[in-house]
Amino acid sequence: MNLQEERLRNHLDGYPFTIREVRHEENGWYVLTDRGRKRIIYCQDENLIRWSHSWREYLVNQGFRHVERYLVNGQGEHWVSDSTGSYALSDYWEQDYGWSKRNELQMEGYRTFGELLAYIHLCFDSVEEVYRGRYRKKGTLNETRLKSSYRHLHTITKEIESRQRDTKDNWLLYNLSRVVERVRKAEALYEVSGVENDRTPLSFAHLPLSSLVYWEPCWYITGLHNPVLVPRHEDTVALLEQIHELSGTEGVNQFLSAYANVRRIPVSEKSYLLALLCYPLPILSGLESLSYSPGERKRITAGFQLQGQREKVLQCVTKIRALYEEDSG
Repeated sequence: MNLQEERLRNHLDGYPFTIREVRHEENGWYVLTDRGRKRIIYCQDENLIRWSHSWREYLVNQGFRHVERYLVNGQGEHWVSDSTGSYALSDYWEQDYGWSKRNELQMEGYRTFGELLAYIHLCFDSVEEVYRGRYRKKGTLNETRLKSSYRHLHTITKEIESRQRDTKDNWLLYNLSRVVERVRKAEALYEVSGVENDRTPLSFAHLPLSSLVYWEPCWYITGLHNPVLVPRHEDTVALLEQIHELSGTEGVNQFLSAYANVRRIPVSEKSYLLALLCYPLPILSGLESLSYSPGERKRITAGFQLQGQREKVLQCVTKIRALYEEDSG
């Protein structure tokens, strides 16, 4: 949407600082003030900006003050709304995860992010209102996708069986039976989780590691405005996979242990978390066509390799019993 500077200035007049310039850049709108540079947040859905405001203030109340909060204007409001949507103003830090390449900071960063994500999840544990706005999505797993996965795997299997096969075809045919087993396991866990019936709280569809920034000696949470919301733990899986790619199971265990120190995962959430990790998404993404050309074979092989990494993350998630509520079995 092309936001007009005049409209923005009208909303900014109520803030207790001098506006020197309103500027549009590649990553959005910013305002230069006598108290530094601020980010302008625009959201078409006021309920989503309220959701975002909630966890930011919750982190501050838990003692983590280095988070992009929505600044208060002269009327005591954290955001203002009109017919086009809602507007807020915040301090900000550019996304960067250079710390993840510094050995002395890696594990501390993973522990910090584990605690922060646990607090964000904890913030909404007691919230009964279900968000049903435009930014809500079904998530990776749903009944339609699971059924589609079975059909696609069946079609590929029949295609391979119907042609003259070579050694590589036999390898794929054998492994496809194991892929079906993983889909079946994910489906069973998904049904237990209750996600299909909207019983799982919502959280980020994706959470980049670059949202955690280190400016000595403090950690900062930046960005995460206007996120797509899906059933909880898609964000957990996204972070775990990013961490595993950089630091292997050691980093994953550091993150999970820190999360467990703040919050225990209930039974239904555990089922969905395991379902997400069991579901062979990397493999299925590589099986988009049936031509089985040399390029496709390379993509399929890469999918199996990525699934192997996901299996290692799954092992870590399964082993840390302190991560779950006691009655989770």
